[in-house]
Amino acid sequence: MSNTYDDSKFGVIERHWFGLPKTWGGGAAGGITFNETEATTIKRFYPKGPIQIQKLGVIALATLGKGEQAFNLKIDGSTTMKSIVASTTSAPGTIASVVVDDGLSAGSYLSLIASTNACSTGTCAVFIDFRRKYDTSRWSPTS
Repeated sequence: MSNTYDDSKFGVIERHWFGLPKTWGGGAAGGITFNETEATTIKRFYPKGPIQIQKLGVIALATLGKGEQAFNLKIDGSTTMKSIVASTTSAPGTIASVVVDDGLSAGSYLSLIASTNACSTGTCAVFIDFRRKYDTSRWSPTS
């Protein structure tokens, strides 16, 4: 690796959105709509290289119905890394977040499970803030 600029060297925090629609500045066709069932919203998201996840958050896109919406961030589809809840009192545009501070190794993937309690409906978008891990053994200041 040359001694050129690399985001991971300087700890740049990046944000990745799941389900943020174009009308809110994202790239998705629509938000994550949920109902009274548990479902895998994002089956697999493979980030490039090892990362350190700093934060998990949710934004309410439409007024939520009765109950709460929980999103569980899982590693390789099995281990729950962290959970976040969108409350019924969340007006559109309200963000809730939790600190994660956990790593994801290269080759692993993230999945997002949405589950609700009784009679819950609504639309949300979820995000993760992360830093790419930097391997100092692969950088030579003389090259």
